Amino acid sequence: MTRGLYTAATGMIHQARRLDTVANNIANINTYGYKKDQVVTRSFSDELLLRLNNRQSPSSQPIGTINHGVTVEEVVTSYQQGILQHTGVNTHMALNGPGFFTIITDDGERYTRDGSFMLDSLGYLVTADGWPVAGETGPIYIGTEDFTVDSMGYIFVNDQYVDRLQIVDFEDPQALRKAGHNLFINSDPDNQILDYQGEVMQNYIEGSNVDAVKEMVEMVTATRNYESNAQIIRMIDETLDKTVNEIGRV
Repeated sequence: MTRGLYTAATGMIHQARRLDTVANNIANINTYGYKKDQVVTRSFSDELLLRLNNRQSPSSQPIGTINHGVTVEEVVTSYQQGILQHTGVNTHMALNGPGFFTIITDDGERYTRDGSFMLDSLGYLVTADGWPVAGETGPIYIGTEDFTVDSMGYIFVNDQYVDRLQIVDFEDPQALRKAGHNLFINSDPDNQILDYQGEVMQNYIEGSNVDAVKEMVEMVTATRNYESNAQIIRMIDETLDKTVNEIGRV
């Protein structure tokens, strides 16, 4: 009976993790360039059940298997592209295709799909948090003049070339880890950096790839599963209570 208790408990833990992930996705539904997370589930290894030796069966006989519940294998990020929205703001950039803008932080290079850039007081292209956007020669200085960015990421100020956006792609995007502030870090030194093959779109911005309807369905499903497992635990607890306090007195 306690096996059922443990199985239901693992189910509750798993559903709670699903709910946390869905809630975070929904909270970032309006975050530019946000990539949703998904929980990958793995069941515990099955155990073989054997009939114990007795007079009729001199040796143990397999009678089936039993599973002890599920666990979260990992949380993976979906890099499906969000909707590209026209903003008319010339510091806004979107990537049409896989790839990431490179951002210069105090902790080293980070990567993002959020192209809601702006100019700081010194005329440098920066993120909403003030981190410089990386060009091929370092931080990108625009100044106060008009500028354009072509589909290859080349930046022109008053029709004069000044730099190129440092845009990269990775052989294995799943090796990236979220580092906060809508940034990613490459956690695997063997994860090869690839040349960007997509298109840069100035005056556009990429929305979140969170589907509100799907996330709400996921939340309802996870909530019901959580409640079902909780009910199973209550039933087992009541049964154990009767076993100890009532049957035990007979």
